[in-house]
Amino acid sequence: MMIQNQAETNRLSQVFMVAIAANMALLLCIDAANAQTARLEKPIIGTVKLKREGWSKFQPVGAGTALGQRDQLLPSSGAKVTVVCPNLSTRRVPANVPSGLKSLCPVWLAAGPRGSEPAPGTLGGINALIPYVISPRHTLLLSTTPLLQWNPVAETTQYTAKLTNRSGFKWEKQVAEAQIAVKEILQPAVPYLLTVQACTGKASQDEGSSNLDFFVLRPAEAEIVQAEVAKINQQKLSRLNTALQLASLYSNYVLPGTAISAYGLSTQTSKTYSLTSEAIATMEALIKAGEPSAIAYRTLGDLYWQSGLAQLAIDHYSKAVDVAKQPEDLEEKTLAQLGLGEVYAAINAIPQAKRFYGQAIEGYLTLGYNERANLLKQQLENLE
Repeated sequence: MMIQNQAETNRLSQVFMVAIAANMALLLCIDAANAQTARLEKPIIGTVKLKREGWSKFQPVGAGTALGQRDQLLPSSGAKVTVVCPNLSTRRVPANVPSGLKSLCPVWLAAGPRGSEPAPGTLGGINALIPYVISPRHTLLLSTTPLLQWNPVAETTQYTAKLTNRSGFKWEKQVAEAQIAVKEILQPAVPYLLTVQACTGKASQDEGSSNLDFFVLRPAEAEIVQAEVAKINQQKLSRLNTALQLASLYSNYVLPGTAISAYGLSTQTSKTYSLTSEAIATMEALIKAGEPSAIAYRTLGDLYWQSGLAQLAIDHYSKAVDVAKQPEDLEEKTLAQLGLGEVYAAINAIPQAKRFYGQAIEGYLTLGYNERANLLKQQLENLE
């Protein structure tokens, strides 16, 4: 389902900022369980139930589920369940008795999540007739020769892709596909901007997003990230959890305070940049490798939304809802429905926002999370 209401485009940024201001307390509360993340490892033999703080009862959950310090797990009798702790150690969960995550994982990381809301000036990715930038889009990168990607426009046989920076550098290529690999090495800590012109006359700038520049990390910062990547890969976790841990590392990364000035960013602005493109590539690779799941699609929905790509976020949240068929998928389905409500509210598609907010409310009530359901009901009333 593609959103074609281009008349709303000029209003998107204002609508988005209002929506985020209204939803911030709710979103932060939702993300609290994931602020210092452990995860259920795959495979799970038997069943395991989870009770988060605020839930009135235990609910079935599946592999990859993010866990917080105040959560409790209850495996069935004879079940074999393992938790990957925030420091990447693994712990077996005792069967048939409730276990608190704080006791299972005594060491918790201090950093919280960046959040999935887009940065100001990045909301777009709506009109299918525009070759809007998909990647890199307001992000940090590890690669000095990244793959540039944009929306493929129907019946378009040629695109002109341009890279510019503040130093006056200009790189321009004409290609038939909606992507091109950069062969020239890009300079670190320099803001680059990708723009694309289709032979139809439509250009990426037509979507109205004004804050899409990207940076390649300097070696000093890249080496630290790569060391963390190596630690995750060395743990030999399941393919699902390896991808989720990497995606979390990338999407929550922010520049260290001592490096911000080298990139010419303010302290506040620097917090809106993470390695989102790397995270998206990681989760896309997981799905292409044959591991589609509600949590994989919902995570991709969050990442595309973090990039300001409304339609791609909608597509992946919708896939998460579609594949969430089992009882252990209920929380992921609810989070995806909430994500759909947030995106539709931000682009002023109010009927759709109401529908998915309503579904998310039903999900939270089933989970026994009445407080969250009531907060979301208030949010729904604000859309009237």
